[in-house]
Amino acid sequence: MNTVISLAGKYLIGLIGIGLVVIIHELGHLFVARLCGISVEVFSFGMGPRIWGKQFHATEFRISLFPFGGYCRMKGSDDLTRALDRNSKTFEHAENGSLFSVHPIKRFFTYFAGPLANILFAIILYTCLAAIPYSVLSTKPVIATVNSYPALFGANTTSPAYFGGLRTGDTVLTFDNKEIRDWEELEELLESSTQDSHSFLIERDHTNLTFSIVPEQTENGSRYGLSRCQIPIVGSVRPHTPEKKAGLKAGDVIIGCNGHQIANDLDLLTALSLENTSTQLKVLRSGQVYELSFEPNKDETGKGDWSFALAADTRKITDASFDLRIGIATTFSMTWNTIHSLYLILTGKSADVRQQFTGMARAALMIGDITSLGLEANTFSGIRALLYLLGVVSISLAIGNMLPLPAFDGGQMLIGLYETISKKRVQPRHYWVLQLIGFLAVILIFGFMTYVDLHHLYLIRH
Repeated sequence: MNTVISLAGKYLIGLIGIGLVVIIHELGHLFVARLCGISVEVFSFGMGPRIWGKQFHATEFRISLFPFGGYCRMKGSDDLTRALDRNSKTFEHAENGSLFSVHPIKRFFTYFAGPLANILFAIILYTCLAAIPYSVLSTKPVIATVNSYPALFGANTTSPAYFGGLRTGDTVLTFDNKEIRDWEELEELLESSTQDSHSFLIERDHTNLTFSIVPEQTENGSRYGLSRCQIPIVGSVRPHTPEKKAGLKAGDVIIGCNGHQIANDLDLLTALSLENTSTQLKVLRSGQVYELSFEPNKDETGKGDWSFALAADTRKITDASFDLRIGIATTFSMTWNTIHSLYLILTGKSADVRQQFTGMARAALMIGDITSLGLEANTFSGIRALLYLLGVVSISLAIGNMLPLPAFDGGQMLIGLYETISKKRVQPRHYWVLQLIGFLAVILIFGFMTYVDLHHLYLIRH
């Protein structure tokens, strides 16, 4: 029962978040439609049957039964029906305030306003996101040489740092005489290093040693063959999971796994990567050693999917300011990545469509799940996770609606542009046929999205 309630809560968070993004989209249509002299007959918060409504000028603002999303119904359906009944070639007697009574360029901007509102909403979200104090990982600068872990990094992987004298377990104190606070800071310096040789001051067995390391030059820059490693202290265990039922607790230090001695998290990952039906852990808790055994959940490929996370140190970033440029830059980057992903899908170049293409059900679960994980850490983490994901959804909704399909905003914009440039109106019957084609396309797209979601669920369950 607890699992069902938890899952329902995650879906609720996700669906309300997606609904908010849809409402922003529809508010864009409403605002510009009124500016262009187009009457909006109904603006609904939610979908399905009407449960409450209030007339304000020409628009009925209503609340519908299902509080997810909404819609904006503009005046013009009666004009289309009359034109079809009369077999008219034009919208000769369009009513005032109808879609078909205004200049086509006004219809273009009315339909463009929805995606634009989503992009502006994403900019605001990412600007706020950058201004919220947040914590970043701050892992101790304890290193491992990749050649020590062939199961993780490859059997033939070499390590220039190892050949230069560094060893797994060393703590880096300085890099080229620059003091190192954490692994993340060291990693940035390693990636941006350009010299032929670099100096490392490390601590090993309470002794400070200095080494000069010559990195390997690759197409991606300098390569040292280093990774970070940390003591495997359990930070959190997800509720209602095999690990939780087996007795694993936050604060446990994992010292053994599947018969192997564990000194750091890379040892643990190596042991967990072995083919085992069940997982045996040996943990140190309050000076006592406990042995736990459980069968982990499986991911969609059938491999183990463990539901605990290791503890990680953090440092707080508090000097961020409300800078609109950050929001614009982030939104531009996310928009470009979304367009590129869509291009890969449409051209068949995407390696796994399921990772690029997600329906509403799976998207809602992902939003709720990631937000819940963030909230388990702290409130700020949960809020940041939610804002980030809503930005992704908002951009995706904007890009998706710009597709040149008649039932989408992009298709309506094309019709408006065509009529503006050619100075010819699309005939009512042609307009109706285009709408029908668009409607069928929408059914196919949503059907495919549902299939992708169900297939993903099937793989996880089996």
